[in-house]
Amino acid sequence: MRREARTERAAMALNLELSHGRPGASARVEIHERPDGRIALLELHGWIEAVAVHRLGAALDDLASRGVTQLLLDCSHLRHIDYRHVPTLVASLGRFESRAGGTVVCGLSPYLRDLFRLAGCEPDLRCWPSADELLRPRDFEPSGERAS
Repeated sequence: MRREARTERAAMALNLELSHGRPGASARVEIHERPDGRIALLELHGWIEAVAVHRLGAALDDLASRGVTQLLLDCSHLRHIDYRHVPTLVASLGRFESRAGGTVVCGLSPYLRDLFRLAGCEPDLRCWPSADELLRPRDFEPSGERAS
């Protein structure tokens, strides 16, 4: 249903397997071309642990090198992230920002937000309730407020 709400199609989409076995983690990447640049929607699925964080960091570096200027990290399908690896993920997001542009984390459940808080990384996030709101053709300008 979420994809039906969008009024535009992605220019490209691909699925990444971030870790094998149970519980496993994967991501779907959609690249949206806009007049002001490329936006990547990266939807996380499953349970993020050390291997998945490492592969996710490599994917973010690759997106930055391919001209993506904005990143929406959609966590609405993410079930768990090992809080010990949250700082590594946030560092990868920061590296993307320094190389390419802005990042926004969308769809954090209260549980996931608590894990980011436990890891001491919640203040470093720019959060938005839903990626769909930001992907509407009209704009990609979140308030810029950090998580509180």
